[in-house]
Amino acid sequence: MMILEPELEDHQALTDEVQEVVRNLGGEIEKVDAWGKRRLAYPLQKRTEGHYSVFSFKMEPEKVSEVDRILRLKQQVLRYLVTLRDES
Repeated sequence: MMILEPELEDHQALTDEVQEVVRNLGGEIEKVDAWGKRRLAYPLQKRTEGHYSVFSFKMEPEKVSEVDRILRLKQQVLRYLVTLRDES
């Protein structure tokens, strides 16, 4: 999941960029949900709204740190969270 700046003009371009990063690292995108602009539970970087996108992908665990690094460097990303999904 990632929360993008609400003022960002092209959310889809950044979403596509993240998908491309996952594919380039050998991952497989299963599903992408764009939740749109929503109110945040608490302010993040003086913002009260954010544009949410949720990704579901398969990837080798040792390559997830690279996705984490790339998301951390993107200034348009307010917050992100990468979790392990239980297959059962």
